[in-house]
Amino acid sequence: MSKFNKDAGKFISLVRGAQLTEAYRVDQKIVKKHKEPILAAFFGINKLEKLLSKDGATGLRIYYGLDLDKDGKRDKKFVIVAVDADGNDILPSQTSMDKDSPADDILDTDILCPYDCPKANPLNSDTSNG
Repeated sequence: MSKFNKDAGKFISLVRGAQLTEAYRVDQKIVKKHKEPILAAFFGINKLEKLLSKDGATGLRIYYGLDLDKDGKRDKKFVIVAVDADGNDILPSQTSMDKDSPADDILDTDILCPYDCPKANPLNSDTSNG
């Protein structure tokens, strides 16, 4: 069985999730000196289902991206694509590289945390101090 199957991934505990996200926040704020690092992004279920409904899709791949739009900020982004059972990204045809127009094959969002965050919880903040 291919490792790129519909059951890939594993569920983890809230404790482990909090450890992972806290380590990232510490790295971004203390080591890399970012004042407000991007912690997460929100994607609507309809868009995710659209990707998952692609012919041959078994899951999703999330790429890290960096938006260098000359506004002086290096904005972290997440780019999501559907993936097939062989681990290949399901992308539009190469001819689409000739034009920069969006299709329904590659997903991005502007709903980012810390700007559009849920209330404080163990995944997005240090809630152990009160």
